[in-house]
Amino acid sequence: MIDESSAIDERRLVFPGLAALYRRLAPLGYLFTRVAFAVVILYSGWEKVFQGGVHRIAAGNVAKIGFSPPLAWAWAVGCLEFFGVILLVLGLFTRPVAFALAIQMAVITFLIQWSNGYFWTARGYEFALLLMLVCIAFAIGGGGRYSLDRKLGREF
Repeated sequence: MIDESSAIDERRLVFPGLAALYRRLAPLGYLFTRVAFAVVILYSGWEKVFQGGVHRIAAGNVAKIGFSPPLAWAWAVGCLEFFGVILLVLGLFTRPVAFALAIQMAVITFLIQWSNGYFWTARGYEFALLLMLVCIAFAIGGGGRYSLDRKLGREF
């Protein structure tokens, strides 16, 4: 794990006077990114798991790409998007959860949205690709300084 605060070279900053602020806030970068990711994904999981979205939305997408049985896969997607994202925010089992989410985002990117083109405004893969890359970064980097994985002394 990289010590985020050591990466700040005051000589290279455009505003060197902000170096102390950057050093203080840099360790919060991973935590902020995990929370921001959750804000984006959590409601989608909530909708699937608790508001009937598994039947309405996810199962249709899963069936369209040929995964069988579609309802079981749809529940797996919904639970990953809700419960997995909560684990990600907490920084618990960060790497395996991020890896599973990266696979899900890869499926969405390449099997569901690829044919719509790049731009999200046309239901394209732009946003899903970004989320996949963020998940890959979490899978590589772990939960960071402020994570339950780190608190427990285990990086899974």
